[in-house]
Amino acid sequence: MTPSQLMVFSKHLAGPPLADIARRLRAMEITAVDLTVRAGGHVEPDRVEDDLPRAAAELAQHGVRIGQITTNITDARDKTTESILRSAASLGIGFYKLGYYPYKGFGGLRQQRDEVKAKVKDLGAISHDIGIQGGFHNHSDTFIGASLWDIDYILQDVAPEAIGLYFDPAHAAIEGGSKGWEMGLDLLKDRVVMLAVKDFLWSEDRGYAGGRRFKVQFCPMEIGTVRWPETLRHLAALGYTGPISLHSEYQGSHSWRDLATDAVFEQTASDAALFRQWLAEMEEKKEKKE
Repeated sequence: MTPSQLMVFSKHLAGPPLADIARRLRAMEITAVDLTVRAGGHVEPDRVEDDLPRAAAELAQHGVRIGQITTNITDARDKTTESILRSAASLGIGFYKLGYYPYKGFGGLRQQRDEVKAKVKDLGAISHDIGIQGGFHNHSDTFIGASLWDIDYILQDVAPEAIGLYFDPAHAAIEGGSKGWEMGLDLLKDRVVMLAVKDFLWSEDRGYAGGRRFKVQFCPMEIGTVRWPETLRHLAALGYTGPISLHSEYQGSHSWRDLATDAVFEQTASDAALFRQWLAEMEEKKEKKE
């Protein structure tokens, strides 16, 4: 892995124009962005054929490319699915993040896994035909795939070059904090195609009527819970070369602090610097062993 794979998820950069976002990313020595192409994102799905090329051109004027797109795509038959994927592929964008399949509640998981598996198989077919690779994101809480072994089951009949795992170590640690995250990665080690980078803390929530409980709050990587150096060693051993998307989830109640946009950029720069440091330390240890 190298720092050149780094990009920033645009969801958390909303507000400034794309040109300003690009200039700020270049100041962090980041030359790619993970652009939202979904309702309320930087590009609206029903305008993708016009607005995605326009966004790509505006970013390129300031030395930033679109490294991947984040979508709400969950069904090959949706009216915007093909136009989004073809528009992205025509611009040389090789990766897209799928949308989410909410868990419908206790008692129906086996049936719902099969329903999702069928939809993802269809998405795999269209992705393969168009020549773009999808990533199934392991989001914690009430989403199918919160457990990595469910993603392993869902992807069994899909060509790896069509759809793989969009691995999020933070969400994996939330659902499998001790070793479950590692065992899940072990199952899917041949299918990791995208990497999400963020960290979290467990924060006490006294609002629970039945007693104490803890909630997730995303936080700077230097104080978080994820075993990042260990995770990076695993990914390096797998020869991971895909995109690395920094998720600066520092706004709202899910953040350890609710930051203004300028502060989000500053914290993102700090996270990127620490991530580069971990990569450099890992490479230094590798060279010493050789």
